[in-house]
Amino acid sequence: MPVSKKTYIIGVFSHWGTLTPPLQHSAAGDVILAYQFEPLVKTGNRGIMEPLAAKSWEFTKNQHAIRFKIDTSRRFSDGSYLCAADFKRSWEDGLRMESMASNSSLADGLGNLKGYNRFKEKGEIEGVRVIGDDELELCFERPIRLALGPLSGGRFSAYKIIDNHPIGTGPYVITEKDQVLTLVPNTYYIGQAPGLKNVKIVVALPPTVLEKLKSEEIDAYLFAETANLPGCDEGRLAPIRCAYGQEGLHILINLNGMAGRFFADSKHRRALQALVLKNIELAEKAFRARGFIRDSQSFLKLQSGRIPDSEAQSIIQEGEQYIPRLLKATKQTPLHIAAGTLGWQWFIDFLRKEGLTIADSSRADFTAKEFWETYYKTLTPDIMPMGASVGDSDPDGLYHLLGRHGAIFSPILERGTVCDGMESGRQLLDIAQLPAHYEKVSREILKEVPYIHLGYLYTRVAYNTSKLQINEKQIGRGENPSIMLLKPR
Repeated sequence: MPVSKKTYIIGVFSHWGTLTPPLQHSAAGDVILAYQFEPLVKTGNRGIMEPLAAKSWEFTKNQHAIRFKIDTSRRFSDGSYLCAADFKRSWEDGLRMESMASNSSLADGLGNLKGYNRFKEKGEIEGVRVIGDDELELCFERPIRLALGPLSGGRFSAYKIIDNHPIGTGPYVITEKDQVLTLVPNTYYIGQAPGLKNVKIVVALPPTVLEKLKSEEIDAYLFAETANLPGCDEGRLAPIRCAYGQEGLHILINLNGMAGRFFADSKHRRALQALVLKNIELAEKAFRARGFIRDSQSFLKLQSGRIPDSEAQSIIQEGEQYIPRLLKATKQTPLHIAAGTLGWQWFIDFLRKEGLTIADSSRADFTAKEFWETYYKTLTPDIMPMGASVGDSDPDGLYHLLGRHGAIFSPILERGTVCDGMESGRQLLDIAQLPAHYEKVSREILKEVPYIHLGYLYTRVAYNTSKLQINEKQIGRGENPSIMLLKPR
């Protein structure tokens, strides 16, 4: 039977930023990297680490080192075979690049390795050891509970640069032209072949998605939780259908607490948190058609660190006494707000209605490039609402956002007690100690307010059922919205 030549057009909510693994710093980029590159391990559907580029691994008895057995049968798209040295070279080359984020995107996974802090001086990380073609050993300064977790991210994949373009061992070969990605199968890929043989990935801003799906300008949309698609899950948009997963995005209002800024004052932060969460129904209305669930806490209900909702509410309400003070202060210092295309105009309108003075420069239409440059580099706004990926079942999954070496950490979020708690928490090896420790962190987040946590959006993929099928059972917290779930009808 001849292979279909049809090209499927897949939309994502923002530009991916880069196709070079160690520079990846966005949710869209993280998903797309997985189509071309493979890290050592992956998170399976049950949240358990599974082999990928590494066939197996073992920890030393004191958990100060991990030795990986590399799957040398895997091949890059130029036909060359994968070896252990490819990982060491990829990571160290990545650390030599200028990061697009505040931290190197590799810092959260490599920061505890021996010699990481001496990399600029030595030119290598002594804790990354190549032992033959198929063995790679990672040696840590001190053991951490979830050493494997960060290494499952696409930014830790092995890659090569061929003709000035990165290539990998994953299922597709990706090329980019005029902000459109073209994907064709990697003929050397040893895994299950992707169901879609010819794919283009384009940016489709959330407000345009419903019309683009109806007009068949796009055949499917990843991160469909970012778009208003009322009735999609119930089948009222036929032939457009949505498949749901689990909590995929934290919905946050980040507050810039850097020295000298308006929200360096903790009472201002506490007041705004109380004001916004007292009116949480506005967020529910704004995000209703996206699978939004209100939740003021940063840890999921089954995670260590969850405190009673009544206690969380009590901490939040303590800030109400400072609301008059907040309103008065903004008359002297208008608040500058920078938001992207998830749909935040309602928030700016709400603050103005409540009597806060908002700077005329405030916007709710930042492109992804503008937003991330501001969030990571220029750090100028007072308030930056956004979504952030939800980690796995371990509370250390929040480290990527609140840990000092986190991949999407920004200096605007640094609150001493919160960051300290996230740093020390990942050193705990006895899981019985996790609840008490992370409950303290949870309380500090609500008191120090690096962000106001509105709730969660559930992962969702929208697709045209007349053209595509999807394996809905595969969409879990460890399984990003992926074109690998799709196949032709």
